[in-house]
Amino acid sequence: MAELPTGTVTFLFTDIEGSTRRWEEHRDAMGDALARHDTILEAAITGHGGVVFSKMGDGMAAAFSSPDDAIAATLDAQLKLTEETWPTETGPLRVRMGLHTGQGQLVDGQYMNQPLNRCARLMAIAHGGQVLVSGATEHLVRGGLPEGVGLVDLGEHRLRDLSEPMRVFQVRHGSLPANFPPLRSLEHYPGNLPLQHSSLVGRAEDLARVAQALEMFPVVTLTGVGGVGKTRLALQVAAEVLPQFRDGAWLCELASVRDPDWVAQEVAGVFQVSARPGLSLEESLVAFFSDQRLLLVLDNCEHLLRPVASLVTRIEGACPGVKVLATSREGLNVRGEQILVVPSLGVPDEGAGLEGLATCEAVQLFIDRARAVKADFALDLSNAPGVAQVCTRLDGVPLAIELAAARIGAMTPSELARRLDRRFRLLTGGDRVAIERHQTLRATIDWSYELLSDPERQLLIRLSVLAGGFTLEAAEAVCAGQLIEVDDVLDLLATLVARSLVVATPTGAETRYRLLETIRQYGEERLAEAGETDPLRARHADYYIEFAGGIHRAMYGPKQLEVLARLAQEHDNLLAAMAFALDTQDVDRAMGLLCALPLSRAQVDNPVDFEPAAVLALPGAAEHPGSARALLESARRAQGGGDSGLALELLDRALETEQRLGPGPDPLGLGIEAYVSGERGLVAVGTGRLAEAAEWSLDTAERARAAGLDGRAAIFLGRSAYYLAWVDPKAAIARATEGLALARRNGMPSAIALNLYALAATLAPSDPQRAAALLAEAETFGVATMNALSAAVMTAARLADWTAALRAADRWLDLTHRSGVTAQSAMSETFHVVARALADTQPEPAAVLQGVLWGPPGQSSPAAPTPTPPADAPGSNPRDEWITQIRRDTSALLVDAIGEAKMRELRAEGEAMDGDQSLAYARTHIAEYLAAIDSSSDG
Repeated sequence: MAELPTGTVTFLFTDIEGSTRRWEEHRDAMGDALARHDTILEAAITGHGGVVFSKMGDGMAAAFSSPDDAIAATLDAQLKLTEETWPTETGPLRVRMGLHTGQGQLVDGQYMNQPLNRCARLMAIAHGGQVLVSGATEHLVRGGLPEGVGLVDLGEHRLRDLSEPMRVFQVRHGSLPANFPPLRSLEHYPGNLPLQHSSLVGRAEDLARVAQALEMFPVVTLTGVGGVGKTRLALQVAAEVLPQFRDGAWLCELASVRDPDWVAQEVAGVFQVSARPGLSLEESLVAFFSDQRLLLVLDNCEHLLRPVASLVTRIEGACPGVKVLATSREGLNVRGEQILVVPSLGVPDEGAGLEGLATCEAVQLFIDRARAVKADFALDLSNAPGVAQVCTRLDGVPLAIELAAARIGAMTPSELARRLDRRFRLLTGGDRVAIERHQTLRATIDWSYELLSDPERQLLIRLSVLAGGFTLEAAEAVCAGQLIEVDDVLDLLATLVARSLVVATPTGAETRYRLLETIRQYGEERLAEAGETDPLRARHADYYIEFAGGIHRAMYGPKQLEVLARLAQEHDNLLAAMAFALDTQDVDRAMGLLCALPLSRAQVDNPVDFEPAAVLALPGAAEHPGSARALLESARRAQGGGDSGLALELLDRALETEQRLGPGPDPLGLGIEAYVSGERGLVAVGTGRLAEAAEWSLDTAERARAAGLDGRAAIFLGRSAYYLAWVDPKAAIARATEGLALARRNGMPSAIALNLYALAATLAPSDPQRAAALLAEAETFGVATMNALSAAVMTAARLADWTAALRAADRWLDLTHRSGVTAQSAMSETFHVVARALADTQPEPAAVLQGVLWGPPGQSSPAAPTPTPPADAPGSNPRDEWITQIRRDTSALLVDAIGEAKMRELRAEGEAMDGDQSLAYARTHIAEYLAAIDSSSDG
């Protein structure tokens, strides 16, 4: 083999797309084809000055001194591959390729991991016949490409195991294919897997072992000592197997959950699922998962084994498409579970030389993390013994190694090893054999802790009360005092970040901080020893009560989305604050937090929703003025569950409570009557009384306007206008026009969008062109609520824009599925529109969906079903007449397309579906329709 280049090196990784199937079906022919493939690639690589340094299954890895030569080699190879005559059995071999430029450092004749890992990940997201180039390579060849060759910017993409997004470009040449499907990056798949801020070193065998277990078992639990890397391994496995799960991979972090009863709520929050009528939240989750194909990662389960096991058991028994990957100090002990112990990283053999050390996982991790603080750190003869001692003394525990490596800027590996040696003797009385891994980790944290100054130590342990991340402002408010001045918190926090005890993550204009979970638990223990836990948790709760109230006040303006995003980030801290109030039976703090928080339906991303019954059960709650708001929250839940009678009863009790006890905590200063009016409007909508709903919404708007809350007033004017659109269009236009003007002056995005939808819905029959323009403008805000999406569906349908109607319907159905709060009339309307929209191109699914509308499963279809008239007036109203006409038009189209007998047969299939099945069925066929439309547009 020619000499491998060093310095700035451009790496090439290749792989044959679909080779596994070809090998299984045509082994002999594939062997011949692979030989031709190898000849073509090797000739192209060596012909342009490259060196093949590895063959990996059906792919190759090569290195080039020049990025221009690397691109030329890929073009040469791809052109030759397209010209080659391949065996009939295999067909043409399509090869995906990735190019990345980085530092080519050799250790005992082998390149170090990082640039190779980046190149491999880049290649993995490509398609057969496609050549991808990293931003680092593009920067070097920019402006110097040969004639006829171009680079197309495909934007930034998250790649598995990379700590930051990578800019990706595609090589374009006139003789090669130009159009490919979307890249297989993490953005291509649903889910919420976080961006990893460090690479996963080693663990190749563990990755394969866990991935194989997930294929064979519905539940896989990773166990092991704290700090061994269970979470990091689980997240990497999830990213690796993500393409196998249609509905994505989803992380639910349970470390901050203290109340066993909140496990289902925490999981539900990830998917934005609420309790459905007649079902508990856990039952609603199982119903949601029943038709999903996804991977659920449950992290840090050890303190919640019973409730987690209960939920997982139900999921495993009723949801065949869901796999669960859990991390815990011990197994869940549920049916279908495979428990895998995550071992420490391999440590060096005694007397190992440089070559042996360089291949040791623990040493590789130490080197990688040491370079994060000292970029020129390299393993050599002078430091190798110290590195080997550190890794061995720390038993290969990844967190311990990372903490030690973070000190490499201040001391040598040998000094690190000596300090660790003293700490071990102090902890174990000199008995090296007796050191357990958790003792080793504790020793490492103790050592890091004792190296801190008194204020640094104090801040570290106080930060343990902050759950799931925090801002500098929160740290200052909660942790300052005694040894720590407010003005010193930033400097102290920066020191803890530099020492790898706190993780800092930029999030837009603001940095968020978090403690590694093991460090946080350590801090909790130290805080308890100091007797400061309850005072700090009380200060924490007080801060977040004020924080939630500030968000509530600020959301009714132009910064609505920004402030609500901040609220979503503090989800875990808000839950922790309420947990403290409930644990200590502090009714004032519990009521204060409940009253400060915006209604969950007005939040975004990861809504926080407290259980009002738990607050109302506290001693003294019945005589607390805040109980009026708690009763309002209970009424909202009853209405969402379909019990309008109970909702109205609870609303009456809320009014009586405030009259008896006086106003409770209220960041908006509105009074309970303003909230009750809004809830009565929703109850009226749910029972078909649109004119009444419009008046309740108008009353709410006027109360908001009187309080100076123009954004809130504009929202309820929009609601009122939309309700009136069907029964009094002239009044609706005036109200929507007024609401839109007010919303534009105020700048609240969702208020503007809702009023645009309301105005479009009202104008659709008389001025369809203007209605279409208003509908398009509303979509640009991207903040539609369930009410707004329902309006979008109906308005687009009235304009006969079936594509727009289906796009809105898909979003509405998804939101409905997650929330579990559905009004039967709204469901019926949307399904009628979906059936009509599909009737032209998918008549059979349209007939099935018509069957869903006839009634509960098992009922016979009436000969001539008619909508139930609302309570506003006797007989029918324009909305009912329009829906009836939609149904008749759909039926006529179906009879023409498939015949009446087939239509009735398919309707019977729809009748047998429950709510979850019908929603999934509708969304599947909407997706097929939209995919065909989008494909046609691309063509």
